[in-house]
Amino acid sequence: MSITSHPLYRIARNTFSILVGNAGGEILTTYAIVLSASALSPTGFGELATASAFCDPFQTLATFGLGSVTMTIAAQRGGFDGALRGTIRGLTFAFAALAFTLILAFGALTGRGGNMPLLTVAAIGALIAPLTMSYGLPFQYDQAMHRLIAMPFLISIARLGTAYLAYYFLNRPVGYQTSATLAGFLSACVAIYWAHRYYPVKHSYDRSLAKSLLKAAWPIFVLEFVVMLYTRGGYVLLHDAGQRAQGEFAAADRIVRPVLMLASALMVSSLPTVAKLAAAKDFALLRSAYRKAVLRSVAVLIPIAVAVAFLAPWLLRRFLPDYAEATWPLRILLVGALAMFLNQLSSTFIIALGHFRTIMAVAGVNFVVYMSLALSLIPRWGASGAAAATATMELANMVIQIVLVTWLLRAKPAARG
Repeated sequence: MSITSHPLYRIARNTFSILVGNAGGEILTTYAIVLSASALSPTGFGELATASAFCDPFQTLATFGLGSVTMTIAAQRGGFDGALRGTIRGLTFAFAALAFTLILAFGALTGRGGNMPLLTVAAIGALIAPLTMSYGLPFQYDQAMHRLIAMPFLISIARLGTAYLAYYFLNRPVGYQTSATLAGFLSACVAIYWAHRYYPVKHSYDRSLAKSLLKAAWPIFVLEFVVMLYTRGGYVLLHDAGQRAQGEFAAADRIVRPVLMLASALMVSSLPTVAKLAAAKDFALLRSAYRKAVLRSVAVLIPIAVAVAFLAPWLLRRFLPDYAEATWPLRILLVGALAMFLNQLSSTFIIALGHFRTIMAVAGVNFVVYMSLALSLIPRWGASGAAAATATMELANMVIQIVLVTWLLRAKPAARG
């Protein structure tokens, strides 16, 4: 076996491609976010971030867990054929339209998503993102994300350019949300173009395949929906604390997200390989890979987290003094981010093994733990309380998932579900 065909090489190359591409895009995108945060103040930035967070759980409906399940099913089918691609696309279009409708309906009924013009623009962005995902799946399955390595940087140029337009002509939350939505639309157009170029197969919609996909995917949808509820719930639960508290929490959340971007890149890159090993029932290699991944992740992430915990607060005080109160929420969220990273890693193995309902049950437990903590801590400590509820829940989730994966990989292959 040549080094370029080795599974670990493909995972490393794919992860590196995603990270390099995202890093190039994150530089300008982060600048656009800093521009909006500085121009809007914590109050306006909190309103902007809350509208986006309100949309995120509904956005999981648009994907309906199909992104993760498709990798497992494609491995079982022996490839990502036209019928699978066409069926995924059809389902995603239908669910995205439903998600858009529900965002506006629940926003109007509850009033917790922000004003309706802002929420509508954010909802359009939530409608576009799942379509981009569906066209990127073939690249993920083939671990060929290097073909899209320049895309995030190109999109970020548009994001920064439109953010400056918002700064000069529409310096309100809806202006910066329009910038993000336009960048998302451009990303979808580029993804569609490259998918047709590299994978020019004829798409077809298979009704029986759609039923199989939905049957396998609904537990993952429940998982992703519940995860979004408790990872974005802090914004909604901080409603009574005021938009300034939401803005402080948003600043801390945005700083921590690059760690989660690394986790997401690793999950996207490794899931196809792990799914193939699971389909081949190579449990010895799976056990070895999981153990090494956990140990190496801890060794790499702890120094990064410590550096961010001291550097980021100084940067906030130096360049965005209005957000200095975000220091403690940030440090607390960093602890949670380390646990989140390991949880993403564990979830990859559980999903690849086909235990979709098991991971769904874990998410349900997490939600109960989070709500019990958040309802007690947020009224008392505001943004820091929201961060503490998230971090504590993720630490408990980390212990549960590590024990679960260890048990699944040591046990004999069992019935899936």
